[in-house]
Amino acid sequence: MKKRIFWVLALFALTIAFVMPAGGIRVKAADKLIEKYFPKGIEKIKPYKPIINIDENDTHWISAIVKQSDDVLKLVRDYEASTEYVEFKNDWYEDEFTEFEVKYGINAFETTVQFDISIDGGDWQYNKSWDKKEQDAYADGFTFYENFGYGSDDNTAEFTLMEAGPAADGKLLKKTVKNEQFDLKNHTFKVRYRYCIQFGLLDDYEAGLQYYFTDWSDTATFGKTTDQNLEIPDEMPAPDTSNPKRELDESGKWGGYVSMMTHFSHDVTDAATAIYLNTGEREPFLIVVEAAVDDLSEKKFDYEGYIANAVWLSDGQRGIGFDKADTFTEKSRILIRTKLHCDTLGKDSKYDYAVDQVKGLKAKTTKTTSIKLTWSKVSGAEFYEIYSGDDKLLGTSKTNSFTVKKLKAGTGYDFKVRAVVDKVFVGLFSDTLKTPTKPKKVSVSSAKIAKDTATVTYKKVTGSGYQVQIASDKKFKNDLAKLEVKGAAEVKAVKDGLKDGKAKYTRVRAYVTYGGKTVYGAWSKVKEIK
Repeated sequence: MKKRIFWVLALFALTIAFVMPAGGIRVKAADKLIEKYFPKGIEKIKPYKPIINIDENDTHWISAIVKQSDDVLKLVRDYEASTEYVEFKNDWYEDEFTEFEVKYGINAFETTVQFDISIDGGDWQYNKSWDKKEQDAYADGFTFYENFGYGSDDNTAEFTLMEAGPAADGKLLKKTVKNEQFDLKNHTFKVRYRYCIQFGLLDDYEAGLQYYFTDWSDTATFGKTTDQNLEIPDEMPAPDTSNPKRELDESGKWGGYVSMMTHFSHDVTDAATAIYLNTGEREPFLIVVEAAVDDLSEKKFDYEGYIANAVWLSDGQRGIGFDKADTFTEKSRILIRTKLHCDTLGKDSKYDYAVDQVKGLKAKTTKTTSIKLTWSKVSGAEFYEIYSGDDKLLGTSKTNSFTVKKLKAGTGYDFKVRAVVDKVFVGLFSDTLKTPTKPKKVSVSSAKIAKDTATVTYKKVTGSGYQVQIASDKKFKNDLAKLEVKGAAEVKAVKDGLKDGKAKYTRVRAYVTYGGKTVYGAWSKVKEIK
């Protein structure tokens, strides 16, 4: 009986091996990319609610404004930023692709959206066949499926959702059209959509496009019933600017031209949509770019820049040119900042800096002639510059720590640090750290008791003061006196416990207070008081 079961299972496994296509396993080549960017599952991503744009004077077409979630945008932006090309070879194909594509085994990356509609409380139009093939852009006047774009996607995109012309000849929306316009007074429409991520596979061309779908968005209702109310905001968030790169001129020399990634939050794109729907102004924003060159004070931004394609609020790499470009050199330090200007609101956003400011600067280890500094890492930083409070460059570090040496004992110092990207671009300095070195070890010259007074004499060291301790034991568990004094070389301690005729012990250490921080030096050798 056992032998019979074994042969049945073996025959079943052999049948599967012959039936399953050879490329069946490779079809999942892009799954590792999906798992990295959507660790909780792409199907759990919830798209933002669509915004319905209706011109009340012309309802022959109705558009929907949709935007991509942060999770999807992270993938889009990383793909857009991948510019390094490498060779790809297999048995049937040979070409160059970006490192990003070869790493994940994909090409033909695209993001799209699928719309669904319910009319007058009826069923949704979705069916499972939508998951396996592309639908026509229009079916009876309704957009089922639209391309969102490639790696250079904006946060938002506007699609023509319904057209009265095609709808009048179809079945789905025909009853809602009156006089070549949609009859919004007598009909209710519900719309939802979902993101669709598409890949081609580098090692399995015949497998075709691979589709990955998110959850459906919340429903937007319009027509007879509407749930849409967009108000123009009062304040504007700054654009997110990062990763500046130097641009070389035709002769291969560095000039005053850079490129950088600029991203916009959903708050910004929502604001742009609200302004557009309320005022009709489609391009309300302007990106202002400024640069400070070789200016440690961070107060002079004399170089105004102009940015390509500023008004469209599109994410991606942007080219920037600065005035007085000939003054920039390979050794220049350039601090770039950007902000949004909105004529409609008459307001500007706060500045965003292309390189992040160093945060968390602190003294991790303090010694008499050295201080080890540490700080939080800055994303993309190639190295860091460490300066004194008087703007003297003390050194550079490729890690987020640096030891300042050859310092004076018991002395206060000021330090600040900034990050450097692509050799010349810097961020704001960290907050200035005020911290002292440890005082030198104190040497006690003499110690004696006369009646009820102990006199301790020691040699002065650099610092703010001294701490003198007197106890009845060598381990100083039973304190008789613990005094803090400033500048004295002789200390007298008066206490009843000193005149019992037994041996007493003392030790002294110096301390320094600077920038609100007190650092103690090492204790002197224990001295017996006679």
